[in-house]
Amino acid sequence: MTPADTRDRLLDAAERHFADHGFAGASLREITADAGANLAAVSYHFGSKEELFVAVVARVMAPINAERLRLLDAAEASAAGRPLEIEALIEIVVGPVLRARAESASACSMRVFARFQHEDAELWKRLAEGPLKVIKPRIEAALARSLPALTPPEIAYRMHFMMGAVKSVAADQHALRAFSGGLCDPGDVERTLRELVRFLAAGMCAPGAKPAARARRAGNNPRPRRAKESKA
Repeated sequence: MTPADTRDRLLDAAERHFADHGFAGASLREITADAGANLAAVSYHFGSKEELFVAVVARVMAPINAERLRLLDAAEASAAGRPLEIEALIEIVVGPVLRARAESASACSMRVFARFQHEDAELWKRLAEGPLKVIKPRIEAALARSLPALTPPEIAYRMHFMMGAVKSVAADQHALRAFSGGLCDPGDVERTLRELVRFLAAGMCAPGAKPAARARRAGNNPRPRRAKESKA
């Protein structure tokens, strides 16, 4: 058995355990037993449990982000410098996730996708600087061009809300079917995607804070005092 085989088996086993239990709840001993390896193999191939988790997330996200970048490159080339339509941009972000869920032989990778959204700040920093770094700045820049009236914090909030909605739809398909009383079929990926894009576009395009309110929050324009009434 080659080192590459051991590494792949560790990633496969870790994906299952992280999907079921999250980072904190997964046991390295159980992962290595499942992979037919030992703790020294984790240290040799990854260095630590945290590095193993980052590697699992990177493997899950790699094909999704590659497809996002392919679609974004094509859309921006076609736009020839013009801002992208917001619906098209949102579909570039969320479409590959929903389609990956439909094409996957198991829901395990999408459960990892859902789980890593809930990890602590330090681990999220590692993910943002690693598996997510390839796509996050590109999407933020494209959103800023498409929604010039929004501030960077407003775009960041809305990106976070968007990814929360995507996580819910991709990882909890049974909930959509049950909550709708069977009216919604999560297996109809393109219909689900169209509805999700319309919903998210409305939220992304909602007006931002008024300029005066922004200035007050920044401390640059204190709320004007009401003029005193003159006495007769």
